[in-house]
Amino acid sequence: MAAVFTIGYWPVPVDRGMRSVLSSILDRLTAAGAPAWVDYAHLEFGANIVMFVPVGVLIALLLPRWEWWLVPIIGLALSLATEFGQAMLLPQRFATPLDVLANTVGATIGALVVTAIRLGLRRRYNRR
Repeated sequence: MAAVFTIGYWPVPVDRGMRSVLSSILDRLTAAGAPAWVDYAHLEFGANIVMFVPVGVLIALLLPRWEWWLVPIIGLALSLATEFGQAMLLPQRFATPLDVLANTVGATIGALVVTAIRLGLRRRYNRR
């Protein structure tokens, strides 16, 4: 959670110094035959998903197992709060609806992973 907060409220875009390196890597991938959708926008969207998976895992572990469905709602609220904070407090950052979507998807994936593991453990325990 601390890492997500730090990244979310970093005063400048966290990829600021890496943008040219990332663009170079993506250009090489494209030249090597990667699909056209392998671009910076998709990379950033995927990074936002990955960043919120641990958040979803943590929240799901803190909730009773039958309340896993609250994780996407909590993830959405956390993402909205982060994006709102960026819009209001950090002029060099950009709050976007796509970031909110990606973060919510990441939290949901984290919750689904925890739920799948819990179900698997319950089935294993019930077979004994």
